[in-house]
Amino acid sequence: MSFRIIDFHTHIFPDKVAAEAIPKMESTSGHKAFIDGTASGLIASMDAAGIEKSIILPVATNPEKVSSINRFGASLDGPRLCVFGAFHPKAPSWRENLEEILACGMAGIKLHPDYQSFYPDDPELLPVFAAFRDNDLLVFFHAGGDLSFKPPNRGEPARIAALLKALPGLKVMAAHMGGFQMWDEVEEYLLGKPVYLDTSFAMGYMSNQRMRAMIGRHGTEQVLFGTDSPWMDQSAEVENLLLLGLGSAAEEQIFSANALRLIPEPAEI
Repeated sequence: MSFRIIDFHTHIFPDKVAAEAIPKMESTSGHKAFIDGTASGLIASMDAAGIEKSIILPVATNPEKVSSINRFGASLDGPRLCVFGAFHPKAPSWRENLEEILACGMAGIKLHPDYQSFYPDDPELLPVFAAFRDNDLLVFFHAGGDLSFKPPNRGEPARIAALLKALPGLKVMAAHMGGFQMWDEVEEYLLGKPVYLDTSFAMGYMSNQRMRAMIGRHGTEQVLFGTDSPWMDQSAEVENLLLLGLGSAAEEQIFSANALRLIPEPAEI
């Protein structure tokens, strides 16, 4: 394999926080982590999997923690790790938080509708999303179900589609192939639309045949490789994508070329 691999969906915590957060999240989700949730643990996993760079996606469950999370993220940004901004759409200081993210040169922000208790198509949030669009930021949504939350879930594919319709030109990534365990709705509302999908937490939860069909229908130029590390094994996920048999041109797009298009300079990948 001659092309580079970029994991567009990973999570880490400060070392002391990881020691508490990972066991707690394992308990609530019923899913065992593959690594310890630290930066050093992730880099060791990347080395084993042949992954050149990982995109870190922090989730701010508390509006008051946004700035401190982003300071931690900015301290990690470098040749192996690229950190997106933490952001809470309901924070009274969201404009200031946005300015902080822009000042750090971050290429996007991560939002989790269930952890942050909002709906992507809430009309009250349109000014927030319009500000993201106007600043050319990628909005990365957790989409679909979540092992830590019982249905109904807020990040439904139909709601993401409604946001795309309301704000043309907004750059959106819908994780987990558009919606974890909501793939019928993904096929109805998102496939073929101007939205990026990542492969995280999808391979193994659907058949290879369906995964190939969804990628083919949506277009390989809009699909990116992601693992959701520490919750999936990066080495296994690389192999799982190769097992789809998409061909080297499609594999290169999904593993790295699409990511390189989305992350602008000065991020050096």
